[in-house]
Amino acid sequence: MTITTMSEHYLDEAVALTQALGWPHRREDWQQALALGEGLALVENGELLGTTLYWRWGDYATIGLVIVADKAQGKGFGKALMQAALAKLEGHQLRLHATVKGKGLYEKLGFATSGLLVQHQCRALATVERIAPAASQRLRPAQQEDLARLSELESKAHGMRRPLLLDNLYANARRLLVLEEQGSISGFAGLRRSGHGYVIGPIVCRDVAQAKVLVSELLQGLEGEFVRIDTDSAYGLAAWLTSLGLAEVDASAIMYKGQPWQPQGVLAFGLMSQALA
Repeated sequence: MTITTMSEHYLDEAVALTQALGWPHRREDWQQALALGEGLALVENGELLGTTLYWRWGDYATIGLVIVADKAQGKGFGKALMQAALAKLEGHQLRLHATVKGKGLYEKLGFATSGLLVQHQCRALATVERIAPAASQRLRPAQQEDLARLSELESKAHGMRRPLLLDNLYANARRLLVLEEQGSISGFAGLRRSGHGYVIGPIVCRDVAQAKVLVSELLQGLEGEFVRIDTDSAYGLAAWLTSLGLAEVDASAIMYKGQPWQPQGVLAFGLMSQALA
């Protein structure tokens, strides 16, 4: 067994690893994740048996797609992959989202739980009533010149500076909306293809009311489609999502190694993905 740099050479095998777990990642999803970050591959005789990817976002970094194939389980390879990633991320505040199975390992490596991330989804979306913006608000498509402001809002929400991610989202999302409040951008949300269908995220704004305006607009025209949103259970969006037919299907522990970020006036009501956050 060797741990080497993750590259596009291993993408097809990486897709097979996630399929074996029942995860919905397409090759395009893996390709995007790797293009935005870095990773490690566990290899035996040329065969990919494990992965760990990580993304540096300024002072913070996120870790995800930590996988070890069934036949390599129970031999300490997951721990070895994580330790190798942690060595490369020294000096960063770290965030990841842990399954029940993985939580114990991360605790041994110094991660602590700070909340709960809830996955909401539906196989075939029903018609959703649009929630109109308030009189002082305006919804519009994002423009290239908005991206610096969107990056600033993201950093206030979770401490991560991600201009490269926002450039990628702007180029590839089906829709990227901004919400203006009295002429100034106060929130945004994106809709893109991923997994079984569509994912809405990031969703960054001031409060639940703004989040509902953004999400309800992005859900227009998606009747009959698969839709997924990952949201922090403490932020108050979950019950509304459930009422729309986006049932809670899974939950993961939000874990930090280092200092959790304290939001500054805006919240991340939805994630880009559980791996990238």
